[in-house]
Amino acid sequence: MQLAREGEGLPVLAIHGGPGGFDQGLAWCQHLRDGGCEVLAPSRPGYLRTPLESGRRPENQADLYAAILDTLHIDRATIFGFSSGGPSAVHFAARHPDRTTALILDAAILGPFDPPIGALQRATFESSFFVWLSHLLVTRTPELMTRFMIDGVSDGLDKKQRRMAARWITSDSARLESMQAQFASVAPRKHRKKGWDNDEANEARLARLPFEEVAAPTLIAHGANDAMVPVEHATSAADKIAGAELILVEEGHHLLSLSWDYRRVARRQLELVHS
Repeated sequence: MQLAREGEGLPVLAIHGGPGGFDQGLAWCQHLRDGGCEVLAPSRPGYLRTPLESGRRPENQADLYAAILDTLHIDRATIFGFSSGGPSAVHFAARHPDRTTALILDAAILGPFDPPIGALQRATFESSFFVWLSHLLVTRTPELMTRFMIDGVSDGLDKKQRRMAARWITSDSARLESMQAQFASVAPRKHRKKGWDNDEANEARLARLPFEEVAAPTLIAHGANDAMVPVEHATSAADKIAGAELILVEEGHHLLSLSWDYRRVARRQLELVHS
């Protein structure tokens, strides 16, 4: 299994979305790395150099994360799942309670899910050429591509709000680099397609997750204006996990870590990891 490690401190398993890979986990969790954590970012099965056969189902992937900890001689870690990383993160916390320090979920898919994209959008998104072109343009025309990204991952924001959200990202070099890294984390397409197809198949028929079996402290954050994953995924899970804390991010979109109000979520996550 492919794994990247960055930072020093308390271990956090960063479970990426789809399409993605270890690079997406690192990009999303920079604030944890900078806040005194060691980010352990695996590529989930089917992505990059992790064979799909190592864990097709979220339950199998959860056990794979436990094997990572065994290999690294780490007793316990915080499990952090975002987007398509949500199901396996919940399973890890439920199946391996003695290995789970805390459970963190960001913009997570936590129930049956069908991506809300049309045929033309899908053809563009799944085209290796257009994925490559987007990666190129985000480095050459970052403001234009940031606006394009905000338009695609947000819902219910007016034009002014969307433009302000894009300007907030591009006005800071660190945020801009994070956004560019997240764009890059879907390419090259051919090395991520098996994982993405597997995620879609799993999510379309996703069995009820074992929320009631999660005993670790849990923090769930979701964008109030997420165009991809309905906010009900977060609110329903928060109702079922005992003691779970829920933060709805004002004007937050699906790339939650690049939403302007995410800073308070990041602070709370660091408090939870270090508690």
